[in-house]
Amino acid sequence: MKIKKERIFYYDFLRAFAIIAVIICHVDFYFGPIAFPTEEILRMTFHDIGRIGVPIFLMISGALLLNRDYPSLGDFLKRRFARIIYPFIFWMILITLTNFYFHKPYSYMWNVFIGNPSIMWYFWTLIGIYLAIPLINVFIREYGEKGCKYFLAIWFIFLILNTFNLYPLFPYFKLDYFAGFIGYPVLGYYLSTKQFKYSNRKMWIIGLIILIVSLAVFVYADRTYGFSTLTLMYQNIIIAFMGIGMYVLIEYLDKENKFDSIKNNSIGRTISSISLCSYGMFFSHVIVIMFMSKINPHSTLLFPLMFIATIFLSWLLPYIFSKIPYIQKVSGV
Repeated sequence: MKIKKERIFYYDFLRAFAIIAVIICHVDFYFGPIAFPTEEILRMTFHDIGRIGVPIFLMISGALLLNRDYPSLGDFLKRRFARIIYPFIFWMILITLTNFYFHKPYSYMWNVFIGNPSIMWYFWTLIGIYLAIPLINVFIREYGEKGCKYFLAIWFIFLILNTFNLYPLFPYFKLDYFAGFIGYPVLGYYLSTKQFKYSNRKMWIIGLIILIVSLAVFVYADRTYGFSTLTLMYQNIIIAFMGIGMYVLIEYLDKENKFDSIKNNSIGRTISSISLCSYGMFFSHVIVIMFMSKINPHSTLLFPLMFIATIFLSWLLPYIFSKIPYIQKVSGV
């Protein structure tokens, strides 16, 4: 008899938050005209919260995939790629048909496929992450926590240099081996396994403080200096700290049993369902937003309704597909 593995609630919570955060980044045009100066800051804060989504997804991947004993390299790659490539092909077909419906040019559809500009860049990034995971996994199994700290220290140096446009510091002082997105899975694994000396309560308070301070700094920097290019690449130190703050906050709230009252009720089941559908939602929300744009009232007052409807429909599509035989395996659920 196959034993069903118990789900870890804070992973589900973080994954559900992450997909909603990704959607947040793509619904700015639902807002109406800015009515007062403070509204611009509020909108920017809302949008920048969405920047935490991709780092959280990658951090969860690291927590679940690193320091594992895989039977073989081929088995690992086969399992991981099957879980992301087949849904990608399925949803790309639907997205392409939707683009045909809206009379998008062929050049636009190709750019969507390669992720320039479109959310599909994340799929190609994920391919690279999965190719690197077996190598990082061996390193972490061999060197443990010290290896994690070593890797993250160099990664943080890269992030700092990149944030302030100092990378590379010298023409040949390049940290490409540690650069980019690969640090997020290592960071997620470290935060999930590290035994900190503080109580669970102190840890989630620390996470909350890190989240609030880093978000405030990012909003200020984004508004004052315009970090749009770095923001899109997720390779700056402020977004990394935003991810750390959110991850630590939710992890230690769960460890202090703050979510026990909702885990088994409708709220907990909704969170778990969004988490399960999150990969499918990553693609489906593109289709939903294309159709929603046709009925967009451009009203700040109606924005909450449009936003909730987008989340619901983005969840509903992969959920329905997951109930259909044969399509279930490619639904992203």
